[in-house]
Amino acid sequence: MNKFVALDFETANRSRVSACSIGMVKIDGQLMTEEFYTLINPETYFSEGNIRVHGITYDDTKQSPIFSEVFPYMMDFIGNYPVVAHNARFDMNVLYHSLLKYELDIPEMTYFDSVLLARQTIKNDSYSLDNLMRYYNITFNNHHNALADAKACAMITYRLLQSYSSLDDYLNLNKKYLHRLKY
Repeated sequence: MNKFVALDFETANRSRVSACSIGMVKIDGQLMTEEFYTLINPETYFSEGNIRVHGITYDDTKQSPIFSEVFPYMMDFIGNYPVVAHNARFDMNVLYHSLLKYELDIPEMTYFDSVLLARQTIKNDSYSLDNLMRYYNITFNNHHNALADAKACAMITYRLLQSYSSLDDYLNLNKKYLHRLKY
């Protein structure tokens, strides 16, 4: 049975230590069983470009918890599930550098990338989140809302994994695409 957590961060600016929101969904077999979303006070400035992308501003986050306060809830949510992110390099760098910024222990966490999974599994002109949602004929609203993007990543990953006997089968066949957060 496929079990994983899809994760997405949005950032206040180009810095990887400026997480301003996180969304996660838990997939257990065929069901999306739980979701987690919160704004995060990044304790830094918001660039106009990032605000245009996700619509989150300083005023939205100034009363929100900082990353170090959110992280324990994230880890409780993830548990021992593998994590998937669409363009995982970005999201896992945000996580990793935020942990360093707040001097938090780096957890052992298995993760993989839904973009790479898609490239290995289907032929498409583009592997962006919105294009893959169109490929699977799934309605996609609120692009760049962390929870909406995590849900989209989960739906895409679930469909892509139908080409394999299980997530474990895919990960065993593609060990070079399986990563651990602990460096």
